[in-house]
Order: sequence, then structure tokens, then C-alpha cells
Amino acid sequence: MNSASILPRFLFVGLFTALSLHAQENMPTRNIDQTFTFDERGDAKIEMSFQYGAAQWATWKEEYGDHPDILLRNLRYQLASAVIDDFALDKDEIHRHATARLKARALARYRSGGEFVVDVPKNMKLISGSGGDWIFTNSTLVNGEIINQTIHGKLPVGAQNAHFMPGGDFDQIVYQMNLTPARPKGWLELGIVLLVLGSAVGFVSTRVS
Repeated sequence: MNSASILPRFLFVGLFTALSLHAQENMPTRNIDQTFTFDERGDAKIEMSFQYGAAQWATWKEEYGDHPDILLRNLRYQLASAVIDDFALDKDEIHRHATARLKARALARYRSGGEFVVDVPKNMKLISGSGGDWIFTNSTLVNGEIINQTIHGKLPVGAQNAHFMPGGDFDQIVYQMNLTPARPKGWLELGIVLLVLGSAVGFVSTRVS
């Protein structure tokens, strides 16, 4: 095959790539930001915010925005491993922006020995992760729309040895918590006083005898 026949193919591929990139630039985009703030029990406060163009906002309102019960049902399906409550939905009609807030109990699974596990969808790419702060992102093309998703995970104060583990159905963030209850200072001081009094009473009893 000579270079003259190869050249048109390369030109076609280059033109197709350029057209594809131009089409993606003109596609509507939607940003979804999710923040998961975990406490020492493995419960999480979740905040999900997203913004639409005019046409997408009208469709979303018709399907979900004006029917928060359907949105809650879908969230319960997506977070089936947790108990969902305290759900609230705020809508900004002017800027076509919505924020959903909820609490997911036992979203971080407890194993044993103070170890907790948080499942992360396989399609989410780890951007940064250190200690108690983890960020994942993903971009997908759905029905002619580019969806940019960011997940921000905040581990509880006191989380130790946090690390990322690629898994089977899900990747995972694994961390340790010290679950040994701290003894209140007041009880400790009371115990010392009782010990001293007990010793004193024993000493007096011995002297009397």
C-alpha cells in the first residue's frame, strides 16, 4: 500500500476526531457534587448538588424535582445498604440548581477490631486521598449529555490508617477507629478518692483491733 492511499485514511481519522471533539464541546454538561461526611459510628451526612440547563431542568422537575418522594425512592435504592432518613430537597429556580441532603446510617460498614469500610463505585477515579479527606471524579456521556461527577469523602475525626483498596464489585476506603470508651475524668478521680478512703478505713479498723 503506497503513501498516497494511506494519507486519505489519516486525514479522515483526523477529521473525525476533530469533529468528535467539537461535538463534545457543544454538548450540554451537568455537574454533580456529592459530599459524604462520616461520624465515628459509620453514619454519613450526605449533600448532593447539581445544576441543569433550561431544558434539562424542566425535565428533571417533571420527573423528580416536583416529586421528591420518587427522588428519595431512587436514593434508597442506590444506598440500599444504609438506612436513609432526614431527607430534604432545596431548589433554586432562578439558577436551576438543586441540593439534596440526607443521612445514611451505617453507610460505612463495621467489620471488627474497630475497622470500617466504605464502598466506592468502580467507575470513580481516585484524584486525591490522604488521612480523612478523599476525592473521586468521573465523566460519562448519557443521552447526549456529559455528566461530571465528583465525590468528596470526609472520614471522622480520629480515623487512622486510612487507605484505598481496589476490590471486586466496589473499590473501598478502609480505616480504623479506636472504639474503646474513654473513662470520664470525674469517675477516675472518684475512684481514687474511694480507694484512699477504703485504705484509711482499713488502717483505722486495724488500729482499733
